[in-house]
Amino acid sequence: MRIEIFKIILFATMIIFFSCNNTANCKSNKIVSKKNSDSVIKFSSRTFIINYSNLIYEHENKKIKIPIFNGNMGDITYNEFLEYCYIMKYLNPNTAETSLIIKADKGKLTKTFHEFLMFYKGNILKNSDISKPAKIKVDGGALDIFYDFKVSGVPFVLYISVGTDNNEIDVDLIKSIFDIKLNENVEKPIFQYRFWKNYTSDEF
Repeated sequence: MRIEIFKIILFATMIIFFSCNNTANCKSNKIVSKKNSDSVIKFSSRTFIINYSNLIYEHENKKIKIPIFNGNMGDITYNEFLEYCYIMKYLNPNTAETSLIIKADKGKLTKTFHEFLMFYKGNILKNSDISKPAKIKVDGGALDIFYDFKVSGVPFVLYISVGTDNNEIDVDLIKSIFDIKLNENVEKPIFQYRFWKNYTSDEF
């Protein structure tokens, strides 16, 4: 009798295990099948180019849609983006990207950067003075820019890092971000950006 009960318990445990395992696999397959080779591109360690139209953040049952510059591949949640990176081994589990990447054509870094800023002026930064970020930091020729904004009452920071042609920029003399001359002579004309949920520029 005890042997029969043990067999029943063992059989039930196996069913539960394989059911859970198949559910996880189905979830992973669903996430992978939603992507194609151009939707999320690993640029370097923990940096990515994403070509989705919108990145959706979740906060207390709210779905917060953040548009992506030059994106045209529909929507993806931020959690799905991370899960995809884990599945593809682009990121280690429980880690996040350090930044997203915008590529520009040679000699058009400044033009692309300005287009990026004006794109966000049309949506998440519509209530901001786009020419004057909330905070600017300088590290050598690198310019770190921070814009504060809110969506559905949730605070966000848009962080941008871009290289300039001046290694000795005085932040106090910057009247407009559009006056900064970027480094058009780099081999790979890019700049980095990232969205931080539940942060303000004061925390950076």
